[in-house]
Formats: sequence, C-alpha cells, structure tokens
Amino acid sequence: MKLLIVEQDATQLELYTLSLEDEFDIITVSTMDEALEVINKQSIGIVLSNWHVGKHTAAAFCQANTESKTKPPVVMVMSSISDDDTMREAFKAGVSHYFIKPYNVISFTETIVNAKHQIMTLAQMEKDNERTRETTKTALSQAAIYGTGMEIVSSLNQCDSAASMAKKVLNTLRLNGVHCALQFRSEGEVETIDTDLTPCDDITLKVFKVLHDQGRIYRFGRRLMLNDTCVSLLVKNIAKDDPVLYDAILDMGAKLVPAIEARFKSLQQQQTMINLNTDVNDVIDKVQVCFRRLNAEKRQIIQGVSSQIRSSFHELEMTEAQESFFMALIEKELESREDDQDLIKIDALLTAISEQLKVHVTEFSTTEEEEEYLDVEFF
Repeated sequence: MKLLIVEQDATQLELYTLSLEDEFDIITVSTMDEALEVINKQSIGIVLSNWHVGKHTAAAFCQANTESKTKPPVVMVMSSISDDDTMREAFKAGVSHYFIKPYNVISFTETIVNAKHQIMTLAQMEKDNERTRETTKTALSQAAIYGTGMEIVSSLNQCDSAASMAKKVLNTLRLNGVHCALQFRSEGEVETIDTDLTPCDDITLKVFKVLHDQGRIYRFGRRLMLNDTCVSLLVKNIAKDDPVLYDAILDMGAKLVPAIEARFKSLQQQQTMINLNTDVNDVIDKVQVCFRRLNAEKRQIIQGVSSQIRSSFHELEMTEAQESFFMALIEKELESREDDQDLIKIDALLTAISEQLKVHVTEFSTTEEEEEYLDVEFF
C-alpha cells in the first residue's frame, strides 16, 4: 500500500519514514499541489499530513479524486493545534485520525499500521462481495435458462402440431433473449420456422441443410446447431454476451432438442393412428356396402332358383304332397346358405377396431390450448 507523506520538515519526514518504511511504499512531497497531483495520478491508501499545508488545509485531500472511480485516501492529520473547533472541522471534512503533537510515536505508528490492515481487509471484503454478486448473477441467469427449458418441456405435451411446438419453443426462448430457428423433418416433408414464427430465409435453410447431420452439437462462432434425427434447433443470437450463459444455453439446448424430438415422433404416431382410423372406417363402409349387395344378389338368385324348381315339379307328375315336401326341403337348404357368418364376423371385428382407435384419436384431439403470455418476461 502507498503512503503519501506531506511534510516540509526534513527531520520529521525522516522520523515518519524510518517508522513506516517496512509497512508502506512511501511517497514524500512538501506542497499541496504536489500532493494533489500524486493523489490524482496514483492509488494512494493513506495520506499523512499537517492540518495546514501552506495556505490550504488537509481537508483538500478528502475531496481529491472525487471524479475518479478510485476511492479517496484515508487522511490522517498531525497538528499542534488542539482546539475543538479545528478538530471538528477536520473530522467534518473527512479526516479519519487527528494526532495532537507531541504524540506517542509507538501508538502513532501502530494506529497507522492498523489503519492499513483495516483498509486492506475492507478492500478484500469488497472484492469478495463483487465476486459473490457476479456468482449470484451467473447462477440466476443459469437458473433462468434451465427454468425456461423445463417450462418448454412441460408444455410440449399440450402441443398438437409441429407449428404449435415451434410457437411455444421459439417464443419462450425469444422472451429470454435467445433467438432461434427450428426445423422438423419427416418423410418427404421439411418444415423450418424462424424466431418470428415465419418461414426461414434461404440462407438459414442452407445452414440447416449443411449442418443438420454434423453431430448433436455444432458450434460456429457465437451460434449453435443442436441436432437430433428429425429435429434441429439453430441458436442464431444470444442477447447477453456472457460465456457462462452461452454454456448454460448449450447444456439446456442439448437436453431440450431430444424432448422436442420425442414429442414430434409422438405426434407422427398419433397422426398415423388417425389416418389408420380413417382407413379402417373406409374399409368398414366398403365391407358393409359389399355385404348388402351380396345379400341382395343371393336373395334374387335363391328366389329365381325356387321359382324354376317349383315350375319343374309339374313336369315330373309329382303329387301335391311331394311337391310341398321337396319345395320345403330345397328352400330350407338354400336359406341356410343365405347367411354369411364369416362376413358378419369380419364386419364386427373391424367395427371393434374402429371404436378402439376412435377412443385414442379422441384423446389426442382433446389437448387444451395453453394461453400465451408473450409480453411478460419472468427472468
């Protein structure tokens, strides 16, 4: 620590130097102008001075360096003036210690050394506090990002399409200062949505095309590409230039993309079941139409055959009782062939499958629309 001694008496100056040179880096001056110049240019811990320095008083040292970020020095005064008014003026100006000559040299030296230790302790405490504030700020930023990721993941099950997922993911990230684009890939179809929920421009599309298969995490500058099989998230811009926050976003995004991927595949499976339900219903309708047509045709054939057999009995010269017996026998046999139990079973089975699919499809379509708070930033 630097100690500035303002003293015109060479003997007194030598005494101060011998007493304090082991504890301080000592600078000596004899005038007020020299002292103020040193204070303004260097970091001075303690100023040791007489109360009167030429036409000025040591109060000037207390206001020195006020426009600088450097703290003003601790001012200690040695003076033969012992009246209360002068001492009150000194303390009011900001002087920390006022030694009245003659003073005890040992006590004087110990007081100055103790002041040095106190200044150093306070400086260390301020550094620790600043470090704690920075750590707390970083922890809050990380908590905000991880909280954002948890919020997105918890709301994905409420999304019923890729567009609604993109809306939730991109809006939530944008409100926290992270601007992204999202791409969904399925068989024969690619949907790419920008941070403002509009289709991406050609440059962004090229970035996705080149980097979507370059591993799970691809860094380029301050940007990130986070990939999975069917989903890619491009981090285009982060509002705060904070390396720790950047790493937190990377960590959160690496866990968020697989969650989006899982929900996207689930939606694809749901759509497959919906399409399957539609196809089964179409098959049931066609089977029932075919069943009714075949029944009508068989009934017409049975009626025609019965009429022809009935008319042929007269040519065989059968009695009326014989004709009735054979007609009843033939009609019973033909009618027993009329009901097609296999078709009835198939129709019942398809109907049961359709009802089961309908239950699941109804569950998929009953997701509640979550209210969006686009103007509120929670972190």
